[in-house]
Amino acid sequence: MNTIKAEVNKIIFALTSVGLLILLFFPASLSASHFRYGTMSWEEPWDNRTIRLNMEIGWTVPHEWGGIPTTVGGINTESNSKIEIFWGDGTSDVVTYKVTAIDTNTNDAVSEMGDNSTGTWIAGALHTYPDNGTEEYVVYWGSGSRLASHNMGTGSWSHKTKINIGGTYSSNVSPVSKVPPVVQVQDNTSDFKYQLLATDANDDSLGYRWGTKAEFYSGVASDGVWTDASGSYYKPFGMTLSTSGLVTWDVSDSVVDNGTLHSLWVAVMMVEDLDSSSGDNKSYIPIDFFFKISDPANPAPTFTRFPPNSTVSLGSTKIFTIKSIDNSGNAPTLSILSAPPSDNESIWDNETSTSGGVTTLTIEFSPDSSMANKSYAVNIRSTDNAGMTKDQSLS
Repeated sequence: MNTIKAEVNKIIFALTSVGLLILLFFPASLSASHFRYGTMSWEEPWDNRTIRLNMEIGWTVPHEWGGIPTTVGGINTESNSKIEIFWGDGTSDVVTYKVTAIDTNTNDAVSEMGDNSTGTWIAGALHTYPDNGTEEYVVYWGSGSRLASHNMGTGSWSHKTKINIGGTYSSNVSPVSKVPPVVQVQDNTSDFKYQLLATDANDDSLGYRWGTKAEFYSGVASDGVWTDASGSYYKPFGMTLSTSGLVTWDVSDSVVDNGTLHSLWVAVMMVEDLDSSSGDNKSYIPIDFFFKISDPANPAPTFTRFPPNSTVSLGSTKIFTIKSIDNSGNAPTLSILSAPPSDNESIWDNETSTSGGVTTLTIEFSPDSSMANKSYAVNIRSTDNAGMTKDQSLS
């Protein structure tokens, strides 16, 4: 791998190795189950009040909705896209997005929003806000036809993030977080734990909380007008979420007995960017994904080696080594389920190998100067031969 000349700036690399991704979006047909997952983040405003909004979404494949690509690397052009971003200032844009990963076990796809107008893919969408004295905007998008779950029907849904332009928090950026579209939970387990992780380039304190129905299911926009969401939403029975992002769940039959194996439960959460002195909420980003109760006889693979959260210096190469095993004795599959910081192999490269039932994923990351003072998140997943998964995050 090539290295980059040393610079004083540093980059926070958030490997959200959530072996899960948090994105899935439309269905295998025109049935009402397109959407699977989504999250948003935004980068530091510039002097001309321009921000870059990043977004990941997920859906099922194959499908017949809106010309969505069914192969990794496929791009849905703006002309046939059905994703419209409302910027909070009375304007909106239809956006382009690219498939970054497909989970063949569940037929789920993950994609990122971006720009392909120059022939080179650039993640994110730019928007310049008017200089009218307004310092805070809520950006949103939404649709219908989400995948039904035990605690939420196929009603309309939305995602929102708060952006600061100028004023007290003019140099602020949002947190960055990624989770899998579906996190599997072994049935009849009393002590399931899953750690949500986010990173923030400003090193601000981050808080986690449940999202409300009004925030995630307040309806979908039609020409900027929002309608009430159909159906109801409630948190998964017995699931807890700490302010530090730790999810715990007792899915013993005596607690969560819905009579349906492989039952899906939707979880909607917010990551808040908190001011270190006042504790005020400077911004927030949405996390929308599913928990799936799976075979009680098949525990998930385990990670025997996982790197800690890291700050990576420009001009150097950081090597991350991840190892996983499964109780079956067969080596599991390790995969990256989201777009890496770069598709340039001189910046980001990875490979897997197996030996004696152990799978090793080696990642080499050599950030360039354009990545200074930015945060990234990457999802890592371990999958056994029966399709059970383990997800973990690093930021």
